[in-house]
Amino acid sequence: MTQNSKDNVRRKLIETGRKLVEEKGADYLTARKLSEASGCSVGTIYNQFSSMDDFIAEQNERTLAELYAYLSQLGNGPRGYRNINLYAECFQKFVAAHRPLWSLFYNFHLNLKNYRPGISYRRQMIRLCELIAPDLAAMFPRIEIRRLKMSQKVLTAALVALSALPEDKYSGKRSALLLNTYLAGMMMLNRE
Repeated sequence: MTQNSKDNVRRKLIETGRKLVEEKGADYLTARKLSEASGCSVGTIYNQFSSMDDFIAEQNERTLAELYAYLSQLGNGPRGYRNINLYAECFQKFVAAHRPLWSLFYNFHLNLKNYRPGISYRRQMIRLCELIAPDLAAMFPRIEIRRLKMSQKVLTAALVALSALPEDKYSGKRSALLLNTYLAGMMMLNRE
């Protein structure tokens, strides 16, 4: 099999898996279901991906890239408090619009045991965290770089955790309240 045909098979599996998750939910995705939907054998799937964790990691990497592209458009406004709230609101909107794919992402992280995602996956996570760095730096100009990076990670982890809560009419208000409580705590720490 040529590299081009291997790439085509891989791309087909990724697209088919994504479609399965979007249509049937994250729990539906198994090697057998992917095989049936794609017309590729289970062996072919494991020739392309060393495990279903690798397959899901690649799906999640794509979801993170889409989230990054969506959120990176927000960075043109004034920096600080309002932009962080807009970022959080848009984060939640993205999750709501892509709920099955986000469930795949969230459940993957919730159930990680001995699997460690590759460097490109980790870079996607870091890029996502760094989107709010200018806003945190504007709000807390005296913050040390180490604390700024930690704050980015904590804030992003909080948004990921909030995204797992069931959606209802209070979702936006609950997220805003928790986000602003976090920012108030940061302000208190920054005054010390």
